[in-house]
Amino acid sequence: MRVPSDHPLARTYALLDKEYAASLAELLGGTTVQAEVEGLVELILNSEAGATAVLAALRSLEHDSSPLVNDTVMRVVNSPHPSVRIAAINEVVRRQLFREAEEQLSARLTQDPFWQVRRAAVNALATTAEGRTLILAAANDPHWRVRYALMQQMEEWGHDPAQREAVLAMLINPDAPRASGAPLVFFQRVAGNSSHWHREIRLRDYLIYRWTGELPTDRPATDPREWCPIWDWDAAVLARNLEQLGRTGRRDALDVLVRLIHHSDERVRAWVILALREDGTPEQWAGAIGLLGDPREDTAPILESLTRGIELERIEAVAKLILRRPLPRVLDGPTAFLDTLPRYSPVFALQWALAQVGEAFPAEEVQEELERHKSFTLPPNAPAVRSIPPDHPYARAETLTHERAKELIDNPTLETSWFVLARAAQMCRIPLWNLAPEQRWKPLAQSREPIEPLTLPPHSLVRPRQLGSGGPIVSPLGVSGHYGLPVEGFVRAAEAGVNLFFWEPNYATLTRFMTRLSSSDRRGVHILAGTFEAEPAKIRKDVERVLRNLKLERLSTFLIFWTRSWQRITPDVREVLERLKSDGLVQVFGLSTHDRTLARDAILDGWNPVMVRHSAAHRKAEVEVFPHAIERGTSILTFNNTCYGRLLDPSFRPSDCFRYTLNTPGVSACFTAPATMEYLEENLDALRNPELSEEVRAKLLKRGEWMYREDTVFRKTVRDEG
Repeated sequence: MRVPSDHPLARTYALLDKEYAASLAELLGGTTVQAEVEGLVELILNSEAGATAVLAALRSLEHDSSPLVNDTVMRVVNSPHPSVRIAAINEVVRRQLFREAEEQLSARLTQDPFWQVRRAAVNALATTAEGRTLILAAANDPHWRVRYALMQQMEEWGHDPAQREAVLAMLINPDAPRASGAPLVFFQRVAGNSSHWHREIRLRDYLIYRWTGELPTDRPATDPREWCPIWDWDAAVLARNLEQLGRTGRRDALDVLVRLIHHSDERVRAWVILALREDGTPEQWAGAIGLLGDPREDTAPILESLTRGIELERIEAVAKLILRRPLPRVLDGPTAFLDTLPRYSPVFALQWALAQVGEAFPAEEVQEELERHKSFTLPPNAPAVRSIPPDHPYARAETLTHERAKELIDNPTLETSWFVLARAAQMCRIPLWNLAPEQRWKPLAQSREPIEPLTLPPHSLVRPRQLGSGGPIVSPLGVSGHYGLPVEGFVRAAEAGVNLFFWEPNYATLTRFMTRLSSSDRRGVHILAGTFEAEPAKIRKDVERVLRNLKLERLSTFLIFWTRSWQRITPDVREVLERLKSDGLVQVFGLSTHDRTLARDAILDGWNPVMVRHSAAHRKAEVEVFPHAIERGTSILTFNNTCYGRLLDPSFRPSDCFRYTLNTPGVSACFTAPATMEYLEENLDALRNPELSEEVRAKLLKRGEWMYREDTVFRKTVRDEG
């Protein structure tokens, strides 16, 4: 028997179709029909469902606080989709399911590879007294934003001065004596050896500063140049240095290079992996594997790249080396090469080695080591699986009898769940579509109108200036596509006299704006784009990509992005830039940097334009950079004028931040990166009304001085990576 076309099951059948699941899930918002609720629940719990459909289903069940839906919310905290995990954690908070979801939230905090999910877990766990202890794991989080979320919570806990000592006691005190042989629970908390403690110490310094204003003690920072002779802060240069070492050089330096296995730049990691695969010793391999033990850094793909296709003899040698080592513990001093690695995790290395037993070699060969390791209990990788409530569709499917299955096949409307019906069909060996409604639900077809081309109205530039020698004539205020300003926002900016836009490949709305313009209108718009590469062929490829994606004949301004070292600018890099200009693909080229000394040297070396950070909080460029630009006639572009919004204060307008930099001698233009039309309109006012009163300037400088002090402490404590 088929499900009648007017039955709720006829609607929920469409949830099984990936093409229509998201559309129907939206339409079922607010439903109280059991079949529809269960259909949405099954969609949410389907590991193969897309994130868009699952999020739509979660929204549609926001009104439902039944045990079934609450249980579903807690289960989907472990969704394969990061966006769904965040939404589920927010639902846990809204529904106040903290105690029930505590184990899942703790697992997300200590194991999730996405910092946004871990931050959400911190904020959720902090709402209960029990969670306060659990969120201390964030003190060692690899991402500063998660550590900052912890600091915000702990700062609030210490709002009452009488509570501050108790709050500080949760973190390591550098002046307190430390007993030899810390317990395993502490080992798990720091996720490695004693070099991780510096983060907790610095967070402690930050709390004291926030509560008392007392500036923290200067603590020695780890400088990679002390242990890595080829180190460069510019990742493109470091990758090139690794390439230029050659195979022999990389082999000889592997004891050092192992420490780069989890470098943030994929190019650097790739060279280290290649060196290990080509010439790594078992101990070096063991070191690399132990450094990949933090699941919060999403190191699984790195481990896969390292071990894929490697002969079992090498895997066996590495695993047996790890198994012969002492049981994992916190060491008071280095005892071997592996213990000298600052982020080495013997727990993860042991887990990996044990997983090779029976795969790469028989257990009989390491029986003695296996017996010895029995006394060590490995920490669980995942929270315990939640038991299924008896009224859950999954429970009904699990307990389904053949007699009941036959009944459901004869009359599927006796059931409210397609998950149960699918099980019944399987047991009776008939295809599920035999039960499907004859008239299947489909959303109303929406006619796709052709994308209309954009036509920019005539406009006049306000206070135009030239970028670089022979460069484009641009507006002093440019607009970046970083935060996804709608297409109409870029149109509005152009109407207001903006013709300078900052583009990177993932700026989708700015790309759509540019490609919808006519050829003549595109010629009147000036795009600033750039490259993070340091190899001529890749730099040229980046330029060609901009031209192709934006349908441009020539790129107005091209920068070597975020340059951190002069080693990035080799003669062949300068040569390819000159060739791109002579070929008519680039009108003018320059570089951007946070380093004021490098910016000054670039000006003296003839680079034009140069892009640097500048705001009322970061003013040193006014003395160290801008005078040289004025003297040489160099165009200066500035960015980060609001310090990502942290400089803003009710005592002045956001647009005043842009007025400040544009009224600074030596500055040619700056960029705003609004996300909404409202922010855009506010910031465009700096273009229409450029004057900055002395009263407002004084308020800006006062706020800037405060923020610079805050930033300095924040950088040395919360953001410090050691």
